[in-house]
Amino acid sequence: MPIHFVADIHLLHTQAGGRASPLVSGEWRTVLGINDEHWSARLTFPGNPSPGDAFQASVQLLVPDAAQYFPVGANFTVWEGGTKGTGRVVSVAA
Repeated sequence: MPIHFVADIHLLHTQAGGRASPLVSGEWRTVLGINDEHWSARLTFPGNPSPGDAFQASVQLLVPDAAQYFPVGANFTVWEGGTKGTGRVVSVAA
């Protein structure tokens, strides 16, 4: 599955409702929310970001047509049983 866009991701601190543990294995299957729509996605990234960290991730949307909702500059939420972070699209795949 191709990369649809690259995004800056900021994980919420645990005390603010974020995850209780770091992300592992450089991959996170999650849900992105934008404009009251929610889309399943796979994020890939270096390292093991912890709650409160910011990092850049490559994003693959499981429904490719959803890419139209994520133009450069779009802000979105990262959801996993509740909002666990926020993101902003920094570039789209050519």
